[in-house]
Amino acid sequence: MYEGLRAIAWHSADGRRIIGIDRHIARLRRGLETARIAWDPSGLDRMSLDLLAANKLTDAFVYWQVTRGTPGPGDPVRSRVPGPGTRPTVFGYCSPQPALGTFSEPPRKSAITIEDRRWLMGHLKSISLMGNVLGALEADRNKSEDAIFVRDGLVAEGLATNVVLSVPERKGTGTTLVTPSLESVPILAGVTRDILLAAAPHIEARAVTADELHAAEEVMLIGTTTMVTSVVRLDGRPVGSGEPGPHAKRLLATLLEEIRKDV
Repeated sequence: MYEGLRAIAWHSADGRRIIGIDRHIARLRRGLETARIAWDPSGLDRMSLDLLAANKLTDAFVYWQVTRGTPGPGDPVRSRVPGPGTRPTVFGYCSPQPALGTFSEPPRKSAITIEDRRWLMGHLKSISLMGNVLGALEADRNKSEDAIFVRDGLVAEGLATNVVLSVPERKGTGTTLVTPSLESVPILAGVTRDILLAAAPHIEARAVTADELHAAEEVMLIGTTTMVTSVVRLDGRPVGSGEPGPHAKRLLATLLEEIRKDV
C-alpha cells in the first residue's frame, strides 16, 4: 500500500502542514486492513513532518509505501502467507513542489482515452501499478501527457487522478459538473476528490459515459500534486475552447480556499 501526500507552508511550530492528513490516514488504514498488513498508520503525520524537516523541505510531495515485510528468524523465506515474525517494511521520501501561490490558474494537459484493463480492486491504493505505467507509455507514444481510463463504456480515472467533467444538463440549457461514482467503476477515492465533493456538493457523483467525456465542455483532472488541471486536448482534439474553462478556475479557487482552511 502507498500514500502520496502534499505538504505546504503553515503557521505552526513545524512551519508545515500535510493537506488532508486524516483522510490519507483513513484511506491507508482501509487498504492495510484489506491487504492484511499489520501496521498502524496513525503516526503518518508526525513521520511526514519529521521527514520534511530532515530534508529541509516545506512545499513538497511526500510518499509513503508499506509492504508486508521480510520473514523473521525461522519463518519461511518464500511464502504467500507471512510467518508470525514478519514485520512490515515502511519506506518514505519527499520531493519539492510548487507553493500554493503559484496556482493562479489551472495547469493544462493533453490526454488520450484508453481501455481500462486493470484489476477490479481500484479502490485500493496498491503499488501494483503496471496498468497505469502501460497507460503512461501509451499516452507518451501518442504525444500526450496523461490518459483517462474507460471501462465498458464508462469513464474511470486518470493515470494518477480523478476526473471531473462539465457536461450539458440533462434538463435545461446549462452545464453541470459530474465525476465517476465509486460504485460505477473500480476507482480510487482520491483525497482531493473527497475535499472537493465536500466543498462543492453540486458536483454529481454518478456513472459517466465515454460519450459524455468526448462531448464535455471541460475535462478536469484532480489530485494531490495535479490540484485542478484542465485537459485542453483529448484524443488529439481541443476540449471546449482549448483553454482552461470557468469551471476549472472555480474548482481550483475552491480547492485552494479549502486547503487554506486546514481541511
